[in-house]
Amino acid sequence: MATWVLRDIGELLTIGDPPSTDTTRSEQLHNSIQTLGMVHDTMLIVSDDKVLFAGPSSDAPATHLLPQPVIVQTARGQLVTPGLCDPHTHLIWAGDRSREFDLRNLGASYQTIAEQGGGITSTVSATDRASDEALMEAMRARLDTALLHGITSMEVKTGYGLLPAAELRLLRLIVATSAQHPIAVSPTFLCHVLPASAKEGAERERLVAALVDTLATAQQQGADAIDVYCDVGAFTLEETRRLLARAKAVGLLLRCHAEQFTYTGAAQLAAELGARSVEHLEQLDPPGRAAMAAHQTIANLLPGAALTLRLPWPDAAQLRNAGVTIALGTDCNPGSSHTPSQQLMMSLACTQMGLSCAESWLAVTQHAARSIGCDARGQLVPGAPADFVLWDADGFQQVCQQLGHNLVRSVWVAGTEQVLDGVRVSAAE
Repeated sequence: MATWVLRDIGELLTIGDPPSTDTTRSEQLHNSIQTLGMVHDTMLIVSDDKVLFAGPSSDAPATHLLPQPVIVQTARGQLVTPGLCDPHTHLIWAGDRSREFDLRNLGASYQTIAEQGGGITSTVSATDRASDEALMEAMRARLDTALLHGITSMEVKTGYGLLPAAELRLLRLIVATSAQHPIAVSPTFLCHVLPASAKEGAERERLVAALVDTLATAQQQGADAIDVYCDVGAFTLEETRRLLARAKAVGLLLRCHAEQFTYTGAAQLAAELGARSVEHLEQLDPPGRAAMAAHQTIANLLPGAALTLRLPWPDAAQLRNAGVTIALGTDCNPGSSHTPSQQLMMSLACTQMGLSCAESWLAVTQHAARSIGCDARGQLVPGAPADFVLWDADGFQQVCQQLGHNLVRSVWVAGTEQVLDGVRVSAAE
């Protein structure tokens, strides 16, 4: 395989290990900049799908000393960063919920729409009716769109099946679709909400028990993690405990939709059980923050859902000051955050949640990758996967400033160019 050299990089983010102390806000800001590993007038060298060198051009090895043949391309003085990671998505579904979007704009609440048969239930029905081929094609298209927005690794959840067999079907389709796409996908088995037939009593208990029994099979069939939605209308705190404890026993990473609409105590519970991440967190309390910090549980904040549903913005400042690592995700789904853009999430985090541009970049690279168990990704250091983005920007702040405009120029995954001048390479050939 050829060695690939990208030269004339104006600004390169390599993303390193964070400093150990950041007690004051000025220290936090300084350390986040330091962690970006920002270098100017740089070169990136890739060999065998890995980063061989990333740093100042003056320190780069001579071209004739590299494994041959060598292909050289210029970045024309622009920004290069690690590929983005999206740690929270619901990419496999069928149907359309644009009418509900309009109803919410006219004053209907998310919960009211759900009680009338809309919301998640409507997506479950449409997904159940769709063929495997249609669901896979829809997911492939969404992965392609994510790639065009600079995302090279991501989490994808089941969740629009509700019953164990239906969720395993979606898991199978996620695994099969991911195997045919360059984006590195981490599949999650989501215990989303309970169907109308199992809202209470013995039927509810049977369903929860069946989901508990299904988790070993989910792990064997390719799930990396479990996610449990704990809120009013979803799973109770005790049910969440049962599901997470069983998932931990069979070797799944733990995640939890927690404290979105109401406070439940699920964030603290999940952290104490060793969760890799907790999601949403609009209603998080101080004990929850303390537990997440103590157990190094990452906060996956989802600005798109908070914006669309008019929820309070998650308090990033309190999380940061408590020592909780923050990641950002799109929550891409058909109802409450219909977007593939981590760039938009960065803009919202800066303008509405109090993160700096540097903190937002860490939240969609290093921190997001760690939250889904892909610790080697989200950085450009020797030996890391050669996943990176060339931007139509001179500096990293420009990407955060643009509200919804896609600045991605080219994207490489494992050292192979997948997007060239804003177009999928496979589609252009």
